[in-house]
Amino acid sequence: MDPRKVTELKGFVQMCESNPGILHLPEMGFFRTWLQRSGSLNEESEIGTEEIQISFIYKPRAALITASPHNSPFILEIDNEGVIEPDTDDQQEMGEFDNIEVTEEMMDQANEKKIEAINALGEGDLQKALDLFTEAIKLNPRVAILYAKRASVFIKMQKPNAAIRDCNRAISINPDSAQPYKWRGKAHRYQRAAAVCLTRRHHSVFTSDITKPSV
Repeated sequence: MDPRKVTELKGFVQMCESNPGILHLPEMGFFRTWLQRSGSLNEESEIGTEEIQISFIYKPRAALITASPHNSPFILEIDNEGVIEPDTDDQQEMGEFDNIEVTEEMMDQANEKKIEAINALGEGDLQKALDLFTEAIKLNPRVAILYAKRASVFIKMQKPNAAIRDCNRAISINPDSAQPYKWRGKAHRYQRAAAVCLTRRHHSVFTSDITKPSV
């Protein structure tokens, strides 16, 4: 079993948990129907991700997804080419929000890092911009715009979950700031697009064939 595929699936489940509306997209209809037929979901219940154990077996340009609801093995062959993988990185550095005394010197340094980060972003160096915004946040973790700016970088790096965390922190600091709402909205749209991309790949090869799982 390829650990990368397990990680990919965990990220997809986390994405569904953070935005349950994904499971009710029209493109997910085939998956809900399959869950109902396999006994894992009834018409009035919510989808319980804990009830389904899914693993990926890697093959070049394809994968086998083995789902075992209630010990009933199903194998579905999926072409994974072009599928956007949800981000499952560890939580980013958020700064010592409650336990730091920010001096004027630290504020100045944070502002310098922010300017450098914006310049790096303009040059297309996303990793450098991310690192510089993180340094600015560590120096002055009570400035909402720093988290919003870093969220914009996470969006460009296709990491919507990380972007949402930054936006939530920015909103908790300054609920009146517009930028974190903007980037959080983009992150949620990105999640939905990723879910649609993945489910379309699944749907294109979904059949009712049941085979024995690989040993």
